[in-house]
Amino acid sequence: MLFKNSFSILSNRFSLVYKTLFYVLVICLIIAALGVAMFMPTLNKLIDSIKELQLIDNLGSYIKSILSGEVESSDFESIENLFVQIGQVFSENSSRLVLAGILLVILYFIAMFLISMCYYSVSDVVDSYMNSGSNFPFMANYVHNFKTSAKFALLYTLINIPLQIVFALIIVGVALLFSMVNYALSIFLVSLLCFCIYAINKSMFSLWIPAMASGNMTCTQALKYNFTALKDRFTSMFGAYFIYGILMAMLVVLSLFVTFGVGTLVLLAASLVFVRIVNLVSYYHINGLKYYKADNVVIDNSRKFSPAVYTADEADVAEHYHLPSDKPEQEGGAKEESKEEVAAEQTSAANENGADITDKKTN
Repeated sequence: MLFKNSFSILSNRFSLVYKTLFYVLVICLIIAALGVAMFMPTLNKLIDSIKELQLIDNLGSYIKSILSGEVESSDFESIENLFVQIGQVFSENSSRLVLAGILLVILYFIAMFLISMCYYSVSDVVDSYMNSGSNFPFMANYVHNFKTSAKFALLYTLINIPLQIVFALIIVGVALLFSMVNYALSIFLVSLLCFCIYAINKSMFSLWIPAMASGNMTCTQALKYNFTALKDRFTSMFGAYFIYGILMAMLVVLSLFVTFGVGTLVLLAASLVFVRIVNLVSYYHINGLKYYKADNVVIDNSRKFSPAVYTADEADVAEHYHLPSDKPEQEGGAKEESKEEVAAEQTSAANENGADITDKKTN
């Protein structure tokens, strides 16, 4: 139900995928330009120093000697000396490398901040569609909610970067530990661990933006609500994202071979939007709210065990959620009868008022 309804919303708002893809590509170009400006001096210095060692030529001759079976002890010594010289080059440029590492962290922070800036706007556009069936433009929403998006992106980035460092250290530790036992087992466990970490990361903050966009909470209030609401639902969200992570990995690999990477870009942008939709659908279900899953098709979550799906009538839209009321639409005959009954009641009331006025005049 969660993925089915989310996919229905995605298909009805698929134009949002292309807008998100354009935004992400622009951000990637900005990050690439910053990266070139930051790292080119250091890279040029290292490349010039390594060129003097004739690294490619020496490695090429060593590989040829291995393939031909004519490896001698002098070859081992030359390769060993070569790597010692490379180590000396890096030690001589240690200050540059430390600076490059700091710049890399800063660049990663900027990249995560700018990409996560679109999360709130995407969610708010989707929430408008789910709440009232409206189709608001992405860029107008992005400009209008720029301050809110920046607050969320900054806090989200500050929380996620330390988490990702911890997750990366865990993955490297598991890989090194089990590679001593068996390489195949190490690859399997690292892959499984990556999917688990992905599911944990996505589940931990799944209700944060929905509480802001739909619940009108502030950034910190929504974060507190997110952790509170997930106490009893984290397992189900983890399972959903674990399955989704495996499916997405399979689709990404398939798209790389079939479309030579072109379809992969669209797929990743669609995944970014789809995750936001899944979070909003979860929020609506948890709070028992109605929402549009397609044009004029509404999911009624007020029925806890069997949510009703029915067609929305614009004439019967509720004031608060801009959605149809719980009562099903009456038949035409019933409507006519109700109108006749109202007219009869009004006529009888008028006759009674006329009779009262006559009695007063007589008295």
